[in-house]
Amino acid sequence: AAPPLERSRPPRAASGCHALPRVPGGPQRIAAASSRKRRNRLEVHTRPMESNFLGRIKALFPIVALAIVAVVAVTTAMTILGDTQSDATVAPSASGPSPTAAFSDAPSASPTESPSPLLTVPLPSAAPVVLTIYKAEHDPSRIWYVVWRYPRFQPGSTPLAAAMNQDILDEVNTRIASFEGGPAAVQQAAGKVNTLTGSFTVDMVSWDLVSLTLKWVDDSAPGNLATNIETLNYALDSGQRLDLGQLFVDTQAALSIVSAQSGQQLTRSLGAGFDPAVVAAGITAVATNFSNWALTPAGLKITFSEYQVGTLAVGMPSVLIPWASLKSVMRPDGPAARLAGFPAHT
Repeated sequence: AAPPLERSRPPRAASGCHALPRVPGGPQRIAAASSRKRRNRLEVHTRPMESNFLGRIKALFPIVALAIVAVVAVTTAMTILGDTQSDATVAPSASGPSPTAAFSDAPSASPTESPSPLLTVPLPSAAPVVLTIYKAEHDPSRIWYVVWRYPRFQPGSTPLAAAMNQDILDEVNTRIASFEGGPAAVQQAAGKVNTLTGSFTVDMVSWDLVSLTLKWVDDSAPGNLATNIETLNYALDSGQRLDLGQLFVDTQAALSIVSAQSGQQLTRSLGAGFDPAVVAAGITAVATNFSNWALTPAGLKITFSEYQVGTLAVGMPSVLIPWASLKSVMRPDGPAARLAGFPAHT
């Protein structure tokens, strides 16, 4: 009989363990599998961390939003409160005239309200010194020319001289600018130079009150001189211009007195140039008809504009209303009270 066949066995390793069969690309496959396992483990640990971080942000978002809304609400409330307090604070005017009150033709039903008090300063007993200043301007082409003589308080002669001097200069510069930017900028006739000539008069100067009248003549229109005036009345203790309403307890009643006496005086002064219809329209008891008023020791001086109470030939007539005629409607503690004979207030 044939001897039995022996099964082939794999060779033993030197260490006595069975040798693993060789797999094509074995080491590379093993390394790749190991790397995949590590990545899977990393992803397993990372995803929960990311999920937890986003969850915390979502949880905190309402708290952060509420805090922002609270900050905005507090800031808005503080702003509104500050604006309210600012609006409630009334500061005295530092410069410029008091606003002019509006008046109607009908008699006033109640006395004029007292004006708001102004900051005042002590005054010396001597009257201030009023100087004369000259201002001249012309354009390069010599189309227009300006020369103006205007008043200025001597510095140191009254405490608020600087403020009033600036107000006067601003007024003069406004008139000059209006002339230079108007018809005067265009030559009206060949070889003609348009001129503006300004001057002033002092109606009254005392230790506490000053009244000035500015006058300017414009010859831009060929063959016609246009003359205008403006009165400036200052209370020296405040450095501000006076408003007619500050003189009277009932301004409408005062205007009625001024209107009646103006008619009587113009009847005499205009003579043959008196036109009842024209005069009646120009002296109606409204404030605009008596805007050019000035203080004098004897009374309230009113100057009428050209054509207001007559033709160009009449010019710019004036009337003087005695303080005695106005005393019944004047403020006993007003800026002009002493001129009417009221006792001085301490």
